[in-house]
Amino acid sequence: MKEHTLTSGSISKGLLYFVLPIIAGSLVQQLYVTVDAIVVGQFTGQLGLAAIDSVHTLFKFPINFMNGLASGATILISRCFGSGDEKEMHCSIRTACTVAVLLGIVCSIGGVLLTPGMLNLLAVPAEVYGRSAAYTRIYFAGIWSMVLYNMAAGVLRANGDSKRPLYVLLCCTVVNIVGDLLLVGVLHLGVSGAALATVASQIVSVVITFGMLRKKLHVEKGEKPLWWPHFCAEHMSQMLRLGMPLALQSMLFPIANTIVQAGVNTMGTSQIAAWGICDKLNMIIWLMSDSMGPVLTTFTAQNLGAKNHHRIKAGVAAGTMMSVGVVALISVVLFVGAGFLTPWFVSAKDASVLAPLVSTYARMMAPFFIFYAIAEALSGACCGTGDTLKPMMTTLAFICMLRVLGILFVLPSYESMECIVGIYIASWIAAGVAFLVLWGWDLRKVLKK
Repeated sequence: MKEHTLTSGSISKGLLYFVLPIIAGSLVQQLYVTVDAIVVGQFTGQLGLAAIDSVHTLFKFPINFMNGLASGATILISRCFGSGDEKEMHCSIRTACTVAVLLGIVCSIGGVLLTPGMLNLLAVPAEVYGRSAAYTRIYFAGIWSMVLYNMAAGVLRANGDSKRPLYVLLCCTVVNIVGDLLLVGVLHLGVSGAALATVASQIVSVVITFGMLRKKLHVEKGEKPLWWPHFCAEHMSQMLRLGMPLALQSMLFPIANTIVQAGVNTMGTSQIAAWGICDKLNMIIWLMSDSMGPVLTTFTAQNLGAKNHHRIKAGVAAGTMMSVGVVALISVVLFVGAGFLTPWFVSAKDASVLAPLVSTYARMMAPFFIFYAIAEALSGACCGTGDTLKPMMTTLAFICMLRVLGILFVLPSYESMECIVGIYIASWIAAGVAFLVLWGWDLRKVLKK
């Protein structure tokens, strides 16, 4: 059988084979989080859930930041892989692992030491403060493993392998669920047990992933391990140049959405609940759209390294249309059935009140999700060319800033949920059009090389 990779064979099949494990991995991670919450809720009650929910945003910032840096490393490694320069690729991989180890240690130590101050800043209630502090310290103590895993998984994907990270995630999920049941359910360690189970599962994932990398890169027993400190000033500067804009974007995006949520919170309980249900129903849209971005980053970077410039044009068009097509189908389902799905989340009594609201918001948004899919796909393609600054500025200007300005200056004049939904729609349209223009500009530069 002919092999279909990102640099050879059928473009559509290559993209499909690469993106499906990433989508499956995202679904597994959602299962991971859901089961974790169910176990904690069943065995520790609402206080346990409150202890975790009150601090969960703390971990997003360092993890999102490191994921952005890992994306920068992925672009560099993908280009080396596409060019076939194994020496440069091995050097960049070892440098990326060194950066992950050092920053992972800094995140762990800093997080543990700053836990009391961060909990006070979040105004964590006194009745759950002790549990939240224990959970936060344990989680931060092991966050180095999450940083290392994300970097190692990014390296595997940069080499065109998205299946092995999925296998590791499946193993990690099983370890975490078993750990939750044992530590929380049997040993009654409460939220501390949940944190320990999460850290243990991540450590297992790091060991497995680095073992896979060792075999894939043919690292012999006598050679230094991949995590051994290796400093290459040129590669490190390139990774920081590529990754820092993505890291900043990953940190600022949640802040903009938090400001939007603050606007939603002024609309009343029913509107808040209906918006929350819409967000859960829309999760599959975000999952599908967000999966194609990294795929096209790797695709573009590998083919740029292999000098397959015209393959880039066809591949990005195919990947974007695949994402748009899937999102369009899901949008039709949400347009027609969002109101009918509302009883999945609330009682029949509450559903009678919320279903009309959910249906209204979903019907407003559904026709415009394709603009979000276009923006995410082409943002990934633009990053793959080696320019991450312009995609970051485009995202911050046409999504984050537009939403914040809308909440601050437009919402006060209308004071309605329909206005907030309109602000979201405007940000998707603006971002989609902006990335179409930006990709056209980048593509012309790529084809001239």
